[in-house]
Amino acid sequence: MQCPKCTNDMMTSALVTQLGGEIMVAGTLATGPRPLSAQVCSACGYTELYAAQFTDDVRQAQAAESAPILESAPEGVPAA
Repeated sequence: MQCPKCTNDMMTSALVTQLGGEIMVAGTLATGPRPLSAQVCSACGYTELYAAQFTDDVRQAQAAESAPILESAPEGVPAA
């Protein structure tokens, strides 16, 4: 991708916090939050932000995060 201001190449970078967590954009109730990425021109600093498109991989990851954790009851120890 070329910069619309100076026509130099732009680089893509994920947006993360200082602790390494992804920065997300709020979605709707049906879609949930999506990760953001940035296209940045190293020559002039022009920046464009993009939210990830929903693909099957994103939907599966969100479903796994929201799935309930099933716990089983502890098994008894047989008496000697």
